[in-house]
Amino acid sequence: MKIEMEFKGLQELVKAFEAVASDEEIQKTNKVIVEKSEPVVKEIMSRKIPKSADTSKSGRGFGSKSNVSAHAADSVPVGKVQVKETSASAEVGWDKSDKSEHFYVKFINWGTIYQPPREFIYATGREADGELQKIAEEEYQAFLDRTVG
Repeated sequence: MKIEMEFKGLQELVKAFEAVASDEEIQKTNKVIVEKSEPVVKEIMSRKIPKSADTSKSGRGFGSKSNVSAHAADSVPVGKVQVKETSASAEVGWDKSDKSEHFYVKFINWGTIYQPPREFIYATGREADGELQKIAEEEYQAFLDRTVG
């Protein structure tokens, strides 16, 4: 699931960064920010996913296709960083079309006709927001310190 993050309170820093950086430097810095953010998001999401006491019982109740080797919380997928123009992004977690061994997590997050959603994907984004802003601020400031002095 892709979560769009908009950094508030960093506008002045971002404007200063964009004023002195080339498109290539902006792209490279944004890629570093995403790479540093992925483990933060993964760790927060991991804490929010329910775990059974016994791994062999994980995902049970979602049909015979659910035969997992580890808890979903311990197997949060992290996608490769995608770069487009000056922006960078990566997917952490599952989406509704997931067919991996932890496909059942989408039913936990979005719910079914039998159980209400235990929404944790967007909650992860909300919780991670402050830490991701801090990472972005540090990277933009480090770039400015190196180039402007």
